Amino acid sequence: MVMKQIKFIGFMLCIMIVTLAFSCEDIKDTTKTSPCTESYQNIKSLKNVTGIIGFDMINDKYIINIHTEGTIDEMITAYPCELSDQLKKVGLKVELDGELFRGDDLPKPTLGGQEIFYIDIKEISVVN
Repeated sequence: MVMKQIKFIGFMLCIMIVTLAFSCEDIKDTTKTSPCTESYQNIKSLKNVTGIIGFDMINDKYIINIHTEGTIDEMITAYPCELSDQLKKVGLKVELDGELFRGDDLPKPTLGGQEIFYIDIKEISVVN
């Protein structure tokens, strides 16, 4: 009787180990540093441009959409390195200076005429 119980417990342990081995999920690397904290190559500098704060629900990040002057449909979507809580309001119109740069983890453009960058904001203010 004791031998049957030992075999049963051993069998159950084997099943649990196999189940755990196949049910493990890949864990995302949360130690990955932000591209904003690393040195970057400035693609374009912006000075006194107007943008609208938005929110990218897919990537769960705030963005700034900037219409390119003199064009019909060109737009820059910029992911700010830092954005204060008081500016995290969708639809808020801002004027800013900053440097645009690329990163490997930026999403692909979804619209024709759209360019996507990170932005290191040097100055930003709300436009009334």
